[in-house]
Amino acid sequence: MKILFVSALLPYPPHQGGQVRMYNLLKKLALHHDITLLSFIRVEEEKEYLKKLDFCRRVIPIWRGNAWQPQYVFKSFLGNKPFLYATYDNDQMRQTVAQEVTRDSYDLIHLEPSYVWPSLPVVNLPVVVTEHNIESSIYQGYVVRYRLPFVRPFLYWDVLKLRWWERRVWKKASHIVAVSETDADVIRNTTKAARVSVVPNGVDLSQFTFQPKKKPGKKILFVGYFGWLQNRDALGYILDVLWPKIIKSQQGMSLRVIGKKLPKNLREKITSLGGSYGEEVEDIVVEYHKADCLLAPIRIGGGTRYKILEAMATGLPVVTTTIGAQGLAVSSNKELFVADRSDDIVKAVSEALANTKLRREMTKRARAVVEKNYSWDQLAKKLERVWNNVKKTS
Repeated sequence: MKILFVSALLPYPPHQGGQVRMYNLLKKLALHHDITLLSFIRVEEEKEYLKKLDFCRRVIPIWRGNAWQPQYVFKSFLGNKPFLYATYDNDQMRQTVAQEVTRDSYDLIHLEPSYVWPSLPVVNLPVVVTEHNIESSIYQGYVVRYRLPFVRPFLYWDVLKLRWWERRVWKKASHIVAVSETDADVIRNTTKAARVSVVPNGVDLSQFTFQPKKKPGKKILFVGYFGWLQNRDALGYILDVLWPKIIKSQQGMSLRVIGKKLPKNLREKITSLGGSYGEEVEDIVVEYHKADCLLAPIRIGGGTRYKILEAMATGLPVVTTTIGAQGLAVSSNKELFVADRSDDIVKAVSEALANTKLRREMTKRARAVVEKNYSWDQLAKKLERVWNNVKKTS
């Protein structure tokens, strides 16, 4: 098949969730399909990475720049688009898509994710949209916790616009791909006419090798891309609420934080608590193998969490919340520790570190779940089936 793949961000380097997903799926699918990638870029240096995506037939970068530009702010404030969608309302992308569709005989357009929709011209082709999250739910969760009450009404208005646009795209798209059954149910319940399939996020099983620790330790790890609201919120919760309780319950605990775009205030807080951080690490797998427990107290939902899947693959015990475990093919306290109250989370961390037998059993079950459900080979075949079905029915 000939696929025109339109992306909000360049899939390389695969540092954050959406990049990891697109890079691995594109690499697998390009073995059997003719894929042209149109991708937004934010800095000129990204053009150096285009050669890393040479498994695509062509890669065409489209300039977007930083989101916080006056034209995007005014477009959102004065128009009907939420800020996120306004930043992807791009004439150059519209023109390029129109040229490609006219020039070549594509079978379908794959759009990832839905907030790139404003950059699509009217085309006579089926459009498949992948949703990495339910963005309106994430933003609403952030607004609820926003510290300046007088700003909240403006943020709520943006969430309402975001919700309206999501529904609009879900109705218009030929098919929606969600990354979890939880997200798929939201889309189905919100938009009855939507056609939805689930293709989860995955793990490179050859890279994330299973090496569980045999002896108990006290190294706690948090991993996340801090450009996302839910990761900043989760780390803030660890530093402000959980860590004081953890070090009170056990001596000698250490905290390690890994992730790009870590805000200065969080870096300073980590240092003041005696922890360490790394925005760039040579090999994230080594970090998982060194740690004794992954702490992922996610409070704002949507999608599936790569850090949890990666930890499960490497044999690292995971402590997360009900929201953090949503969308994963796991049972509470069978493959990972699930707790929501701060005191219960602290107890779960203690048990994950101290109970050697339980930890060994849970990590084996966790690896088995990842092998069964989350390898990129399996997931590429699932997406391929979606493409084939859309082509047949369009």
